[in-house]
Amino acid sequence: MADPGNQFLSYLGKLSDADWAKFVAELQPAIHPVDQKAVRIWFAFFPVKLSKALSQSDDSEATAKKLILKGRYRLADQVDSSAEFLYGHRYWPQVKQAVALHAEGGVQTPLDAQIRDVARKVAGEVNAPVSLLVGITAVAFGTLAQVGLDVFRQPAAAGRYGSMWKKSPEQIVADRAKDDSQGLFGFLRSVNKTFTVTYREYEAGCSFKLTSQQDVTMAGRKYERDYHAEDARCMPGEGPIPVECRSASCGTCWVGILSEASKISPPNQREKDRWRYFGYEGFTGEADSPIRLACQMKAHGNVSLVIAPWNGMIGKLDEKEKAAAAAS
Repeated sequence: MADPGNQFLSYLGKLSDADWAKFVAELQPAIHPVDQKAVRIWFAFFPVKLSKALSQSDDSEATAKKLILKGRYRLADQVDSSAEFLYGHRYWPQVKQAVALHAEGGVQTPLDAQIRDVARKVAGEVNAPVSLLVGITAVAFGTLAQVGLDVFRQPAAAGRYGSMWKKSPEQIVADRAKDDSQGLFGFLRSVNKTFTVTYREYEAGCSFKLTSQQDVTMAGRKYERDYHAEDARCMPGEGPIPVECRSASCGTCWVGILSEASKISPPNQREKDRWRYFGYEGFTGEADSPIRLACQMKAHGNVSLVIAPWNGMIGKLDEKEKAAAAAS
């Protein structure tokens, strides 16, 4: 979506998922802990690889069908809501406006420095800590790179922007570290401990209970609610996390993990082997990966997660690249 008439946008258009991963890693120390993992999750949920495949295709619908895409996979359709799971999203209207103005200036300094500069500017305007602005500003730059300036510069749609969050960022971080009490004699229980899985931190009622070492998708299916009305990918009786199998074969249940990795089982080999096939490898591969397949993940503590808005098999794009390389 790069604009050939704008040198800065042309530069953004050349960045790969690996480039963005590098910038996000460099910015991590400057991002408030409440959003450090959330930023990584956002860039995994909205990869450049997918955006380019759709925008450069002669038939984007055919491409989507080939990649078996389901759900809300077009970032342009959710510019103002895609990052609502970031605490810093409360400043989205101001950040969006500042980034749009910045883009028109054609700045040439390193991108991470530009993100910090814009974050500092907006922090002063909204009277907030810079650390709460760095993450959402990085997301704004990433969004601009994919949707283009004409779409991005549109005023932010009317919304609640942060009004849903009832706690301070420090309280949220502290809550993620806590586990449910097991009662007066809970310390004597070695099995059947129960914990809470929260899948939308900013909205009351978006949680379910899990028995220790139970996989997350199985735990979620016990709760009655019309999840299908909220997300067409959710089948009746299967809970809030879309799932079509429980063997890491479909990739439907990929989620972002905001909690510490110590609360969940480490990725098993099958899950690791499928990451690249599904195309989520940009922010995976390490022991504390924020991207997981919920059907393979067991919990032994409270877990906060984010459900991906779409699923598919964008690893198929790598097959095309490999074939082209082999032919040449």
